[in-house]
Amino acid sequence: MFAACRTVTAVIEPTALNEVDHAPVRAPLKLAIFSSHVEDIAKQEGVSFAEAAAKVRAAGIEGMTVTQGLAADRLAAARDAGFSVACVVGWPEFEKGYDAAKCESLVSLAVSNGCSQVMLVPGFYPSAADDAELFDAIVRRTRRFAAMAASRGVETLVEDFDDERSPTCGIRRTKAFLEAAPSVGFVYDTGNFNSPGERAESGLELLPRTRHFHLKDRPAGDSRGSCAVGFGVVPIARIVSAARDACYGGWFTIEHFGATNMLECAKSSAAFLRTL
Repeated sequence: MFAACRTVTAVIEPTALNEVDHAPVRAPLKLAIFSSHVEDIAKQEGVSFAEAAAKVRAAGIEGMTVTQGLAADRLAAARDAGFSVACVVGWPEFEKGYDAAKCESLVSLAVSNGCSQVMLVPGFYPSAADDAELFDAIVRRTRRFAAMAASRGVETLVEDFDDERSPTCGIRRTKAFLEAAPSVGFVYDTGNFNSPGERAESGLELLPRTRHFHLKDRPAGDSRGSCAVGFGVVPIARIVSAARDACYGGWFTIEHFGATNMLECAKSSAAFLRTL
């Protein structure tokens, strides 16, 4: 359940980037970025990971969504730059079985960094077709993981994933997965419903299960492209407003995989989101 929330009655003037006119002033969004984005920024800018992290932190982004396997020195550099670990992401390959050691190390990574969320990309079907037997196996292993994680104070999440082989691709599959795994929370990726040809707002019906957001925008005419958040066709402001109306107060991770100007995208995304 979401905690009780309160809306402040003062208003701000709408901006060209803000799709919600006369939005009430509320607490600033808790913004995070993927650790892999910071790694890309370091490469693109020709600087160290620590220097890239400092540049991102200076843009007002305070959290980092960390992929399992991030080098320990880079994780330490992120902490030194003032980042909190917002979420840990793992790919356990549950279509192949349950690797207990890998699963436990994923939860340990979260616990050791004061993080209470792990997002799983739980597995894939061999093709885009539904696979009832494999669905049952992946769900069963996800529930097993969630029980183990919960015993250590960590919640397990899955997202609407933009791969037609995913058991959580699109609203139909995502709803079925969450119904079959009631202890698992939802990460609402605002750009991924566009990939199977659905409306980005499709995920709003899952707000009661939403525990994290990936804010992803798409350029006009490109359902798989990336751009700065707020500069594409996804109604980011409307979705964020709906989340706040539902008293969501968790993390919003900025996402623009594949961008060739990662630092500018991060800065522009953060600047836009601060207007909401």
